[in-house]
Amino acid sequence: MADIVVTEADRGRVASVKVGDALVIQLAETPSTGFRWTFAAIDTNILELTRDEFQVGAQVGVGGGGLRVLRFAVKGRGSTRIEFRLMRSWESAPPKAAFEVRVNAS
Repeated sequence: MADIVVTEADRGRVASVKVGDALVIQLAETPSTGFRWTFAAIDTNILELTRDEFQVGAQVGVGGGGLRVLRFAVKGRGSTRIEFRLMRSWESAPPKAAFEVRVNAS
């Protein structure tokens, strides 16, 4: 069982994982702006969200950013796309940003 870490530098790439691994996605976020990363697409037969947390960055205090860390258990074989959108939950505007990777689980 390994932790496979994916960051914004991996946008559009393929992450190869194995059943039993953990897929850890780290995305920069400043929640005080109202913009938060949420996942828009996931195949729950392959990935299961086990943790969603915000880790404070070096700039502590009001307006400080950090990382949104989402941990998924790889529970099945197959290929799926996982997509995140950076948006305010109360707005109907298009997302400020999007992040997507393809996950191949064996």
